[in-house]
Amino acid sequence: MLARRQSILAMLLMLLSLMLLFQYGTPNWFGATVRWAILPLNTHNLFGVFLGAFVHGSWDHLWGNVIALSIFSGLFMIQFPTQWLRFWFLQHMMASVILWFIGNIGMDAHHTETAHIGASIWVYAFGGFILTMGVIQRTKQSMAIFFLVLLMFGGFFWGLLPVDPKVSWQGHLSGLITGVSLAFWKGIKWLPPTQELIDDAEVFGDDEGEIEDPYQNL
Repeated sequence: MLARRQSILAMLLMLLSLMLLFQYGTPNWFGATVRWAILPLNTHNLFGVFLGAFVHGSWDHLWGNVIALSIFSGLFMIQFPTQWLRFWFLQHMMASVILWFIGNIGMDAHHTETAHIGASIWVYAFGGFILTMGVIQRTKQSMAIFFLVLLMFGGFFWGLLPVDPKVSWQGHLSGLITGVSLAFWKGIKWLPPTQELIDDAEVFGDDEGEIEDPYQNL
């Protein structure tokens, strides 16, 4: 119960930090937004690699990501009630680095200085993880969440297409790659024990599989 509360508190603090940084920190503290963006393959602005997701260009941009991230986080914690902070940290690091490498893909050869900002990279990481776990597990709960995501976010995959030059589809792709990768790497390990496994443990005990020595009491 304590670990679950810590996950919920971590999520709320992260969402609050996004709003506070936008209201008071951008650009008052940060200066020009582009300085804190992810600039692909730019070795002179490496600190921006891990800060770009916190910066947003407008309230609409911020609220869209906050709402989507809140919903995906809630669905995530239904299956993984104690792993939110661990997953957030891993996906943030991985997705940011991937975006730094691939952020110029699809850009004009004469204009490759792109700047990526916004927490949509996290949204796609959470979404990719949830959808992949639905395919891997195929339990009633995971499949229900799988179809709920598809129903509520039917345009999820449209964000992966380069249809709007103002939208970082490379960031969305980086998040999706990260979410899918973490599902295969960590997803099964993070699943809490099912009730069936708990019941089996109670029936057979912790020493299941061990052969009793008939002479141990002689």
